[in-house]
Amino acid sequence: MIITIEDYISWRKSTKGIYISYISGDTAVLSISKNGIDAQSMYINSSLKEYTIDPHCWFTIETLGRATEIEVNINLRSITIAPEDWRPIPRKP
Repeated sequence: MIITIEDYISWRKSTKGIYISYISGDTAVLSISKNGIDAQSMYINSSLKEYTIDPHCWFTIETLGRATEIEVNINLRSITIAPEDWRPIPRKP
């Protein structure tokens, strides 16, 4: 799968674990939210080549350059895609 600025993985979650493997290209950002409120981000590139996302965690992947090639085992039948304008938002104190 090739991720570009126009073609990225929007916020979604799966009932199954997701395995991501960096193949080549620019660094990508993987953001994960376990509860739909808090989120953490990490770079996927030649330094961090593999990552596993636990079931029921929200995630998104975007390239920081022109294109990033990754391998991902997403089963479309197990995916819930968030509305386009949704993202994790921390609770107000």
